Amino acid sequence: MRSKEGHLVASAVEGELQRVERSVAWLAEHTGIDPAALSSMLQEREDFTMVDLANIAAALDVPVAALTPSRQP
Repeated sequence: MRSKEGHLVASAVEGELQRVERSVAWLAEHTGIDPAALSSMLQEREDFTMVDLANIAAALDVPVAALTPSRQP
């Protein structure tokens, strides 16, 4: 991923995890994403898919838009 957008997505997911006081292991369990894959996504070594983001948003009870960077003019 290693892009500005990828960094923003990973940071948003981590921020939401902190907000709800949950771990990466909890998120992996509640999304069905392999824990190692989720760690790689959060470390920006792998990309999040839209399905991943939808599942993460559902588990964290936030809209997908809360995890994605807003469009810049």
